[in-house]
Amino acid sequence: MENNKKIKPNSYYSIQYWMINELGLKGLELSIYAIIYGFSRDHCGAFTGSRSYLADFTNSTKAGVDKALKSLIQKNLLEKKNFVNHGIKNCIYVAKEVANLVSYQSTELGGVANSVSQGSQLSCPNNIEDNIEDNTLSLETKHFGLYGNVILNDELYDRLLIESEEYADEYINRLDSHIEMHQLHKQYSAYAPNQFFIKIFDMLRRDGHVEV
Repeated sequence: MENNKKIKPNSYYSIQYWMINELGLKGLELSIYAIIYGFSRDHCGAFTGSRSYLADFTNSTKAGVDKALKSLIQKNLLEKKNFVNHGIKNCIYVAKEVANLVSYQSTELGGVANSVSQGSQLSCPNNIEDNIEDNTLSLETKHFGLYGNVILNDELYDRLLIESEEYADEYINRLDSHIEMHQLHKQYSAYAPNQFFIKIFDMLRRDGHVEV
């Protein structure tokens, strides 16, 4: 099969047993649910990719993906949200709440209970906040993410790339989508760029994407 440049060589998704045993999923529906759950399992993101991406990742077709997405929505396992960005209609998919099925797996999942939506603090001995120099806070800030809800400056963004070049943008988009979907603009409007940095760094650290 021809290599697909849209899928990174080391990309993967995790199928957990409760998806099979409790939700009764199998085949393409199982794979697609697992992919989307991976983006939204911590209530802090959503799948913003295309049907082509899902088809390529699961070695399926767009028609097959459409059928699986429709079935998962009908089973109340996925939620589809429509939005308009620069005059173009788009949609995102979010795995519906299944806390009653996965609460017992909070440790195995890398701290789902300690998600961004509930707030979390860095627990590593050398708190990254102490290492952010004051001069980074005076630099020009920019809006990041699909909705522009994450505010960083170039130096803080570059530090995220240094910490985790592969996942930095994905986790910025996760936080950005979380703010937009849950209408948390007022809450996060008080955040300084370094606080956004710390939040995203903590998410990356929690999921094992940075070395501490």
